[in-house]
Amino acid sequence: MKTLSMVLLLAASTGAYGQPADPAQKLFDTAVRDEAHGKFDQARLVLVTLATTYSDSPLAARARTEVFALDLFLDAREKQQTGHARSAFIAYRTVAQVYPESPLAQQAEATSRALEPPAKAPVIRSIFYRGFSPVSYEQIQDRLTEREVPMAVERPYDPEEVERARKVLVQLLTDKGHADLDVKVETENIPPRSIGITFTVGKK
Repeated sequence: MKTLSMVLLLAASTGAYGQPADPAQKLFDTAVRDEAHGKFDQARLVLVTLATTYSDSPLAARARTEVFALDLFLDAREKQQTGHARSAFIAYRTVAQVYPESPLAQQAEATSRALEPPAKAPVIRSIFYRGFSPVSYEQIQDRLTEREVPMAVERPYDPEEVERARKVLVQLLTDKGHADLDVKVETENIPPRSIGITFTVGKK
């Protein structure tokens, strides 16, 4: 009751030059400041007071909406603190997307980005070798294995790994007496999250 009385006293205070301040606006501004300083329980009390005491004010609806945003934000924080990063990410992202006008939206968006799971690399669905008549498929595979290039169908696609494979193939051609040949790489997106790779021999 003491805290509630302090909230109502604050709302009744006067503005600059002794002019009466809009008590609902005063409360809303106070709640926003409390949220900015991490005083979430206090902010919630102020918002509930605004919504119930000044229900005819246009700010009452905003206060109720902000309570929903705040509750969801606090739920996200609890999930984050208890190690449920994925659930926290979803809750923070919901605050940012469903309540974009909330003073908490920007903070929720930033935190969700920090918690966002890394995107999974697409899977290699196919590998083709074109123009490799100077060497056999078996020689290609033996050389890649020898140089410890793990690129293979059904493995995650790694551009650096593919480039290593390309260089190994160029060296293989050179070793077979074809230093004038080069190898180019083409990739093809295969929905939903797969990649097709083609190595093609051509003149340097």
